Amino acid sequence: MTKLLFFVGLCMCFKGTLQLVPLPDFIHPCAELTDECFTKATIDAIPGVVKGIPEAGIPPLDPLYLDKNITMDLPGNVKMTFHNGKLSGLSTCHPDKVSSRREKRTFFFDMHCNFTIRGQYSIDGRILLFNLNTDGDAKIKIWNQRVRLEVYEKVVKEKDEEWHYKINSYKYKADFGTDLKLNLTNLFRGSREISANILEVLNENSQLVAQEFGGPILDYAIDYAMNVTQRFFSTYTYNQLSHVPLSDEFFEKS
Repeated sequence: MTKLLFFVGLCMCFKGTLQLVPLPDFIHPCAELTDECFTKATIDAIPGVVKGIPEAGIPPLDPLYLDKNITMDLPGNVKMTFHNGKLSGLSTCHPDKVSSRREKRTFFFDMHCNFTIRGQYSIDGRILLFNLNTDGDAKIKIWNQRVRLEVYEKVVKEKDEEWHYKINSYKYKADFGTDLKLNLTNLFRGSREISANILEVLNENSQLVAQEFGGPILDYAIDYAMNVTQRFFSTYTYNQLSHVPLSDEFFEKS
C-alpha cells in the first residue's frame, strides 16, 4: 500500500511538471494574419517583456549592461574605446509596423527607439591642434534610432513534446541619421574651453560617430534581445502564442 501511494504521488508530481507556464496577461495572441494585429500585439508586449518575466527566465532589459568594450576609429587616426557601458531605452522602442510573410516564415519589425548610453571612455589621437591621451565619463544620446529587423522562424517540437517557435536566423538594418549628442568629460585636462571645442568637432561628425559607435552597441543589444526572445519561445508553446493554425509543412522535428 505504501508503494502504491508513493507511485501515485510520483505520477502526480510528474504530471505537474508537464503543465504549461501561464501566459502573461500583456501577451495578446493574434487570431489573424494582419499587420494591424501583429503591430498591436508587439506594442502591448514590449513594456512587460522589458520589465522581465522571471517564470520564463527573462531578466529586466532596461537598462542593459554591456559586457564588452567598444572601440571606434575616428577621422585623424583618433581611436576611442568605450567600456563599462549601460544602454537605457529599450522600453522606448515603438513598433511602427510588424508584418509576417508566412510563406517565407519571416517576421518584419520596423521600429524606432531613443537610447542613452553611459560609461567610461579612453581616447588617443589628434583632434584640431591637440594631441589627446585621456579618459573620463561618457554619455551618448541617440534619438529616433530607426531599425528594420527581419526574423526567420520555424516551429519545432522540443523536449516537452510541445510545438514551439524557434528563431532560425535574423538580420537588421539601421538608419543612424544625425540625431546623436556626445558628451565626454575631461577631454583636455585643465581646460574646459578646449574640451568644449574638441567635443563640438566630434558632435559635428555625429553621423560617423553614430555609425562607428552605435553599430556595435546595436549589434550587442539585438543579439541579446534575440537570445531573450528564444528563451521566451522555449517557455511558451506555439498554441499559447498564436491562434492562427499552421499547415503540416511548417512543423519540424527539433
